[in-house]
Amino acid sequence: MHLTVPKNQYRARTVSLALHTRPITSDDVVRHEGLSVTSLSRTVADIALTGDIRQTVMVADAALRRGVTKRQLTQSVNGLPHHRGRLAASLSIELADGRSGSPAESLARVVFRELNLPSPVLQQEFVVRGHRYAVDFWFPEQGVVIEIDGRAKYTDAAFRNGRTPDQVFIDEKRRHEDLLTVPGVRTVVRLEWRDLFDLDALTGRLRAAGLPCPARPVHSARDVAGRTPTPAPSGRIGASSGRVSGPSGGRSGR
Repeated sequence: MHLTVPKNQYRARTVSLALHTRPITSDDVVRHEGLSVTSLSRTVADIALTGDIRQTVMVADAALRRGVTKRQLTQSVNGLPHHRGRLAASLSIELADGRSGSPAESLARVVFRELNLPSPVLQQEFVVRGHRYAVDFWFPEQGVVIEIDGRAKYTDAAFRNGRTPDQVFIDEKRRHEDLLTVPGVRTVVRLEWRDLFDLDALTGRLRAAGLPCPARPVHSARDVAGRTPTPAPSGRIGASSGRVSGPSGGRSGR
């Protein structure tokens, strides 16, 4: 548990408790189930100042999906005193994007940045024989789709929409095959959580798929901040014509 307290109440960290003495205002506090807790934006700012970009982006993306604005996150970070983690904090907020639909997708975006990949299109929509599929990541210059696979879609009834695990597997296989019929899509790479923590093996897989990766991934906030991947255009692509008709909006077909 993390608590923010006055300086005169600070004591050493324990296994279960970490105290912080950063200033806190009334705007930073909300009530939840009878307890005073920090607001979403302030909580993200506190996590951001730990310097852990991967963790912060996952939390910041979730906050954006719940209605917090990026401006609010930036104001929360800027409202705190100078801190050695400010570079990483600012970068984390810059990278935050509420379009990522899961923590694994959020983590993947940071890992792709560490690998200096081109900026992917998020939630690109493809139309195949009347079916719309929104993919997690689309690299149009290389013709590569990347999907983040989680076990929950096969094991959790909330994600199966009444289907059996076998039906989900068959639907995913059909989806994979349909995507490969889209003009410009050369390959579909499927990644799991564990793949995002073995950067050497991941680099090999992405290179084999045709994506440019450096010889050595970077890990520091300063090096990641210096990486400015080339942005990619977005749009809806139909398998029958290859036509791009406009930016994607939803996550249908998942």
